[in-house]
Amino acid sequence: MAKKMIKKGLSGETTAITLFYDGDKYKDPMFVGINGMTWMIKRGEPVEVPVEVANIVKDSIARDGKTAQMIREIAGKDIDLGTF
Repeated sequence: MAKKMIKKGLSGETTAITLFYDGDKYKDPMFVGINGMTWMIKRGEPVEVPVEVANIVKDSIARDGKTAQMIREIAGKDIDLGTF
């Protein structure tokens, strides 16, 4: 698999990640795709993935946090959606 990853532009290095699992909203595996390769990452247990996949997951989680913060900041405020 490492040779295939390198051929697809990945480093071939791996790292272990553990995705949050709550048995409700966060129970399904997370899909990640890079350069035609795909991963379904199981939640709630350590999984060995390419470092590039771990970086995408880390970025996705950070973006989710920023989005949640923005929603909290604008909640309850009047928002002008413009004219249609």
